[in-house]
Amino acid sequence: MISEIITRNRLNSILDIDKFIDASFNGTVFATKWFTKLKNVDKFIVTRQNNEIVAFMPLFCSKSSNDEINQSTMYIPYGGPVISEPPTTERNKIRFLRDINNSLIKILKENFVSISFSIDPKIIDIMPYIRNGFMPEVRYTYKLDITNSENLYDGYGHDRRKEIRKAIKHDVKFVIDNNITFTDIKKYVEWESKYGFDSSAEEVKDILTHSIANDNGMCFVALKDDIVIGSVGMLWRNKIAYIMYSYFDKNYDLGAIAFLYDNIFKYLSKYKNVEFIDFEGSVYESVENWNISFGAYQDRFYNLHYDINGNDDIARTMYAYFEK
Repeated sequence: MISEIITRNRLNSILDIDKFIDASFNGTVFATKWFTKLKNVDKFIVTRQNNEIVAFMPLFCSKSSNDEINQSTMYIPYGGPVISEPPTTERNKIRFLRDINNSLIKILKENFVSISFSIDPKIIDIMPYIRNGFMPEVRYTYKLDITNSENLYDGYGHDRRKEIRKAIKHDVKFVIDNNITFTDIKKYVEWESKYGFDSSAEEVKDILTHSIANDNGMCFVALKDDIVIGSVGMLWRNKIAYIMYSYFDKNYDLGAIAFLYDNIFKYLSKYKNVEFIDFEGSVYESVENWNISFGAYQDRFYNLHYDINGNDDIARTMYAYFEK
């Protein structure tokens, strides 16, 4: 395997990024041409085997330094390599994926002094990273198979079914907000102020606007008497949809989000060829319990961290995060 860093323009001249994602082992919406352009990604790692491209990785470089990769999982859940379909035999699959990751690690360490990114849940072998001094941070997301969407309701917890019935009883309407007419984007990011973050409302609006234009996303709204009582923002690609943003009006105890989820799952399965929902992992137990109540299963993924000066600061930062 041979890896090199190339510019966006050069990558576009040799590879159809979105087609590669759709035919890949693990491609996500977060590596698409439109998303990486919106995030000002100008450099990619490309890995070749026998002159054929077998993987590429967007480099979400730090805004303050070109020799640091700082991909925040709050805004980009998965940012690691997109890999072509591996061999079918298990031993060859392991070797193939390991060779790609070893080649990737080599060029990352040669060009960056600080590295932080998440790796897709389908990549379970992180031993190459550990052996090369990366510190793995274990995270969990929750996923739901929606291929048999008409039977999902039976798998929901009692409280979720009760909320859905209440919304229907009170004539709550499900609206596809394809012009972002009803959704208040600022309410999607209200939580940021709790942690002292600057509002990313404009950035979120840009992401959703571009995702809708590229048929990779949508806002969905629950309406009661023409009043928005809940909204959910989704992104999707390659048969997986991600729940990215949501809010509800606490003045209306009508199960708006449960109602929306149920309708969204049916819509995505029927009209967008989506097979799995990724609830976009959280370390907060209350959020985990909410995800589980829809019958979702747990899936592990890793944030990978490396610093040329050692991982002490990384460990302290992770500890402080979990103490919040």
